[in-house]
Amino acid sequence: MHMELINNTFIPEKEIPRSRRAAGRKAFLQTFRNLFTSRNHFRRFMDTYRFNTIRWSASNLHEPSWGKRIGLFFRTKNPIAILRDDYRSNRSNLLNKWETSSLNRIQMELVRMGSMPIQNKDRHTFKALNSIEKKIKQLQEYEGCPDMSHEKQLLATYKYILSSPFDRKFGGLPPDEICGMLQQNGLSESNLPYQNYEGILQGRETVMYELATGKNGEKYLQPADQVKLNAGMSGISMDLISRFPAKEIPLPNLTESIQVSEKKEKLSIPKEPKKRVRKEKSKVKSVKIK
Repeated sequence: MHMELINNTFIPEKEIPRSRRAAGRKAFLQTFRNLFTSRNHFRRFMDTYRFNTIRWSASNLHEPSWGKRIGLFFRTKNPIAILRDDYRSNRSNLLNKWETSSLNRIQMELVRMGSMPIQNKDRHTFKALNSIEKKIKQLQEYEGCPDMSHEKQLLATYKYILSSPFDRKFGGLPPDEICGMLQQNGLSESNLPYQNYEGILQGRETVMYELATGKNGEKYLQPADQVKLNAGMSGISMDLISRFPAKEIPLPNLTESIQVSEKKEKLSIPKEPKKRVRKEKSKVKSVKIK
């Protein structure tokens, strides 16, 4: 289960704010410094007003009157509005850099945790996991925040796997490979956090669970097939043990079926009814002898 970085463009570390509040403070200082440079907001206001006057003159083929100049002056965006827009633009740019940098750091840490063998875990591992969780929460506390459901599922799964006791022969497995084995056996990615990893990593036959929805909209876990980790000469594999194996239907013997069918045919041949011959009785007349 590999991840791709959202944005791998290089951003200098000094340009990246540490939080959303830091982005606001940095945007304010950047906007304030522009007051003393060539990007002064009053100068930009006068440049815009001068451009509007020249454009009006070119469209009407004569210089504007004083009344028209006053109207063009008040229709030009005022320096306060330019200052406000400049601050918003600087803040939006800095927030985008902070968000992109935070997403890349979260994904890089998850890739590192997913590829680390479970036997190499130590106290620094769980500090790193807590740091990832903190960064994810920071990216979920404002409107228009990115969807972090995928990263949340991976973090919960990796934390569960790295916290579970394991058999020594399975110590070289990284969390990413364990998740990949489960998915190859038919488990969806969304169900990875709900598995019994202590049973799997100790080499027992372990039931996989799937999240289901009841008639009332209630969520519950229903058991699926069983899996078991095995360490052999060719490496470690995960075998699928079906809870409902298909029943073998025995094929009938061909000769017996032919004999049975012949018997049925013989029995089914109707016998011709015997013709009843009616015997007519001859009438004998009695002769009287005189």
